Amino acid sequence: MKDFLNNYSYSAVKMFVNQFAISIFGAMLSMATTVGGNDTISIVVSIFAILFYLVLIYMLTWEVGAKDRISVDIGKKKKNVHRGILIAAIANIPNLLLALVYSIGYPFMNTYSWAGNTCAIVRLISILLQGMYLGLTTSVTVGASTINFYPITYFVVMIPAMLTAWMAYALGFNNKKITTIFSYQSLEKTNKK
Repeated sequence: MKDFLNNYSYSAVKMFVNQFAISIFGAMLSMATTVGGNDTISIVVSIFAILFYLVLIYMLTWEVGAKDRISVDIGKKKKNVHRGILIAAIANIPNLLLALVYSIGYPFMNTYSWAGNTCAIVRLISILLQGMYLGLTTSVTVGASTINFYPITYFVVMIPAMLTAWMAYALGFNNKKITTIFSYQSLEKTNKK
């Protein structure tokens, strides 16, 4: 574990910094679109922010996987195509802590003031850490309240990033890309025409 943290802690921190930056971006977009009361625009903007966030994770983790392939080929590292999800898990530790704290306070939210205050603080912090989901979590309702009041939401928002990192690392390790639009070879072919 110590070797893993030495080798990939920078990537995990970078992934978290990307999350924080996109979170502020997504929260500002969502807040700007919810003023008019149109949930559809807020949901569309939130989906755009989420996709942008996932593209950043994809690019970061694909590069880590491609670099690791070189180390595996020369015998410095062992092959493990699941490193991407482990990096994302480390980057999502703050999100996991928020989800756990909210889950502990949620059953007592209406009974004890400390629980209600704790859950309110978690929802406020989640705007800073998960702002790209704000348009979805405040617009989609289940029963009488929006989904940002349910503890499962705080666990579910971690899944897209972790799955994207897992897939991107495996693709980078195998030198495969989802698209070749920005690759050097496709530009070279375009210039020859």
